[in-house]
Amino acid sequence: MREILDSDGLKFTNPTLSVDQVKKGLTKEAIAPYDKRKGFAAYDVCTLSGNGTFDATVGWAADTLKAVQTYTDRWHQASTDVYVSETSPIHLVFRCEIKGAASGPHVQVLLEVRTWENTTNSFTKEFHQKLSVHLTRTLRDELACTNKPDIPDDLQLSK
Repeated sequence: MREILDSDGLKFTNPTLSVDQVKKGLTKEAIAPYDKRKGFAAYDVCTLSGNGTFDATVGWAADTLKAVQTYTDRWHQASTDVYVSETSPIHLVFRCEIKGAASGPHVQVLLEVRTWENTTNSFTKEFHQKLSVHLTRTLRDELACTNKPDIPDDLQLSK
């Protein structure tokens, strides 16, 4: 990463969040009744700074599955269970059902992973995509989604 960002001063600059804190926060949001005023949190899971930055956040998606499936100008289906928007940042969404989650019309089941870099083309597109897919798979595994979404290692993010 230091070579890619061309910086010996590479450092994590986001507040420290453990995997367990993110997991507990997302699970709590899935189980609790939805609060329209409060909405859902976005978890800044990785910010690397050097000669440029790389950022990654996760959270429950603002879009519904139906909206993602019908808004084809923005979203495309990358696999059976994953939809991608390749705008900068890269957005990946997938259904993740949580054991004990609330039910009703406002329940959110789409998790969203957003990754972006702000450098002078230090990252290759392939490397950025690989980091995005790895984070998506890790999130699925840590939350133990009961619907077991398929997120292949070789997920193709490009149309």
